[in-house]
Amino acid sequence: MKIITTLLLGIGVLAACKKPSIQEGRICTNEYRFYNIKVTSASGEAVTLDTFYTRIVAANATFHANNVVPGAGNGYYTVVSDGQLLLLPEGKHTELRFTGIKNDKIVVNESYMVKNNGCHIEEISGKKEVVVTQ
Repeated sequence: MKIITTLLLGIGVLAACKKPSIQEGRICTNEYRFYNIKVTSASGEAVTLDTFYTRIVAANATFHANNVVPGAGNGYYTVVSDGQLLLLPEGKHTELRFTGIKNDKIVVNESYMVKNNGCHIEEISGKKEVVVTQ
């Protein structure tokens, strides 16, 4: 009886194990990627935006990537993260437009190119630091 119980317990444990996430032959890592930028003034001081958002240019769809990165609020803002992966077509370069607003005026209006590789976002092009004149 002990052997059968042990055998059933072992089978149960093995059945409960999850297989790695595989998409099209890839094994995705558990990391969570962000595409962040720093917004500064001409004197190099961090700029605090009143609000910001990102638009997928081709789809004319707007989203707000939550600013949950270390340093958020100190001039660092998230353009896109893995949280928006399903909004981006897989395997294609996607143009995004990041807009930052301060005092009811658009102070940041930058273009960024990213790619959904099936697991994570990939940075293709765009400024990592934006200097604004207020």
